[in-house]
Amino acid sequence: MLGWINIPAQTFHLSDEQNLWPVMSQHFKIAEDVRHTDVQHQIDTDLRHPKYIHRLTVNARPYLYYVYQETEKKHLPAELALLPMIESDYIPHGYSRKGADGLWQLMPSTANDYGIKMNAWYDGRRSTAVSTQAALNFLSYLYQLFNHNWLLALAAYNAGPGTVMEAIHYNQARGRPTNFWALPLPKQTKEYIPKLIAIAAIIQHPHTYGVRLAPVPNKPVTSTVTLKKQMHLKTIATMAHTTVNTVKKLNPALRRQVTPPHQTLTLVLPAEKKTTFVKHLAARKQLRDAIAAVAVAAKKKPSSAQHHEHTYTVRRGDNLHELAAEFHTTTYHIMEHNHLKTVELSIGQHLRLPNA
Repeated sequence: MLGWINIPAQTFHLSDEQNLWPVMSQHFKIAEDVRHTDVQHQIDTDLRHPKYIHRLTVNARPYLYYVYQETEKKHLPAELALLPMIESDYIPHGYSRKGADGLWQLMPSTANDYGIKMNAWYDGRRSTAVSTQAALNFLSYLYQLFNHNWLLALAAYNAGPGTVMEAIHYNQARGRPTNFWALPLPKQTKEYIPKLIAIAAIIQHPHTYGVRLAPVPNKPVTSTVTLKKQMHLKTIATMAHTTVNTVKKLNPALRRQVTPPHQTLTLVLPAEKKTTFVKHLAARKQLRDAIAAVAVAAKKKPSSAQHHEHTYTVRRGDNLHELAAEFHTTTYHIMEHNHLKTVELSIGQHLRLPNA
């Protein structure tokens, strides 16, 4: 579990261009009045718990750059990159009693709809890349479904589109407003939107609220490598010069101590460890290929060897060591080639030996 890593904010020294928070906040697009009573109440609550804000920002550090970049690629509001703060505290293996899992708290049904693999070896809902793609695609769908209204789309992400539609129809039937704030939605959903707007406001204007955010580098802090063979996590850690715990934290979709069999895997590593791992991975492949080549050659050897060997009849005084030296081979080779279980020879015994 990643949890809250107690790193004081002042230990990071980044300019505004190097720090992701100010860069990201320039792309906030969900325009809402933070003076709404519910939002102000949530801001006040957050400000009374600075450790909570710090925990969220530090938990987000390994994943935020990737998630933010994906919102940019899809031309989505950057605030969506903050949604895992509300969903899971940016903990990739956060699990709810209802069965939701991962940074984005995806339900199994939603995961299935978006083709996410879930089995005894792997749960893609816990993969940052896999879950982020699914969640952003789902949010884009909800945005279209609710006529380009982000608050309603976000409410539907939390409560389900059916619940929000029912609330809209309820108000329409009574001539009431159908904006998010006016809808009769579950308490959790009514609190969900203010939580997102509040944390976005604090991140966008930390000085206004007297908050010192732990900076997040405006660059990738992780990198990926494609694995086509099953590997033990301990082997991966050794080859990357890192710890098994780090491998587990960055690859929470893995449910066992080894990667899945018969499945290509996108492995996540600390960015600075990728080169080391790739170098060792290449060396490992070369060794594996060399061993395979030797095995193939060994299988072919009996058929070709018969042109380069002859049958020798053991005489009195012969021993394997001297015969090996005479015929430029090894004792082990003679024993293996003749299926001998002992070094003792019998007079008149026939041995296959290479031509001297």
